[in-house]
Amino acid sequence: MGGQIEKVYYSSPVWMQNILVSALGYRLYLRRYTGSYHQILSLLSEARHWTERQRLAYQNERLYEMVRFCKHNVPYYQKLFAEHGLRDQDITHIDDLHKIPVLDKDTLRKDHGDFRAAGSKPYILQNTSGSTGTPLTLAVDETTYKMAMALVVDHEEFHGVPFGARRATFAGRMVQRSNDLYPPFWRFNRAENQRLYSSYHLNRDTFPFYRKDLDSFAPLELIGYPSAIAEIAGYYESTETRPQFRPKAIITNSETLLSWQREKIENVFQCPVRDYYGTAEYVVFAGQDEKGLYQINPTLGITEVLTGESDRLQGDIIATSLTNYCMPLLRYRVGDSATLVDESESKRNDQTTFAGINGRLDDYIETPDGRRIGRIDHIFKGLSGIKEAQVIQESRTDCTILVVKDVNASEINESILEENFFSRVGNHLNLTIRYTQSIPRSANGKLKSVIRK
Repeated sequence: MGGQIEKVYYSSPVWMQNILVSALGYRLYLRRYTGSYHQILSLLSEARHWTERQRLAYQNERLYEMVRFCKHNVPYYQKLFAEHGLRDQDITHIDDLHKIPVLDKDTLRKDHGDFRAAGSKPYILQNTSGSTGTPLTLAVDETTYKMAMALVVDHEEFHGVPFGARRATFAGRMVQRSNDLYPPFWRFNRAENQRLYSSYHLNRDTFPFYRKDLDSFAPLELIGYPSAIAEIAGYYESTETRPQFRPKAIITNSETLLSWQREKIENVFQCPVRDYYGTAEYVVFAGQDEKGLYQINPTLGITEVLTGESDRLQGDIIATSLTNYCMPLLRYRVGDSATLVDESESKRNDQTTFAGINGRLDDYIETPDGRRIGRIDHIFKGLSGIKEAQVIQESRTDCTILVVKDVNASEINESILEENFFSRVGNHLNLTIRYTQSIPRSANGKLKSVIRK
């Protein structure tokens, strides 16, 4: 929500807030689920039954079209292809992709304007902080955006949740101010039959309100952050209560789904957890099947896992867009890593399936009143000049945000950063913003966006 709309929303009574949420919901519904959406959804359904030959034929054709488009319309790739002596016909097959250098986030951020196709008009501008807290603004065309929406619907329907079914969402939406600890801690989006539950107000004292409303709403699906859904499952266990409804499936996203979270959630809600992995850049989507394997969608992009000599099963995820002609990304390092399915040594590792996603393993912030706030990378959205950032909680009352500034950045708008932080965790924590030249990585080379000491 924009600043003025947000002010109106928070100053309105709950019944009006529900109307405003539904109004926004209808607006998004029209942008997401109309026009070419149904044709795209049909394609996704067909793609589930493609043979290996059909998949390769589709991706090779789209790859050639995308490379040709980039060479003639995107300044960054015009320079890159000239430097490397690449012609259109040099890349006609997935096996030719290695000829294109891997694209890192630093390059994308530094040469941001050169990635926009000449004369293109974005359907949406996607702002993301990324798993490292690095702000990026991405131009997305209509086909790509609607495909990203259709991919989630396809994943849900594949696991038995029809479009429009009652859905309880536990994500990063601020349905009311963090200091307002009076129920209801949810709002209703009538456009999608969706109850939006706050992940920022859940603690032992507020749980009975959540439980009562969930029993009354009886959602067919719970969807959102695994940390938040595991948290509410934990309160069911600790209070020795059970949900008075049974969802068809629990759909998790945006964080690494941990095995103990899956076990806890499935034990409490007595239904399967089906995670999916996607990126804000809309270059890769992989949804879990009945065996828990992540099946990579072949229509949105081509996905590679760059494994090393010492480990043939794990590596960085590299993705190439096949749809976004507004701001194409070829061989883009998304910032997460994945584990491939363990095949026999005589067979090439299958790069259409992930055994697991290794990135996005964040810690959480614990407030003095016992609330656990996970995945707070939202606080960096809308800020420029930040190269990397990390939130560290040193004690129950003290947090530090480490910030690495971009080389060309002058000043960071600390007031916006502070406002975003306190809007999610409340005003009972002391915050220090500290600038540094670099942020230490963990043993596996990853930068954790949140550390709780």
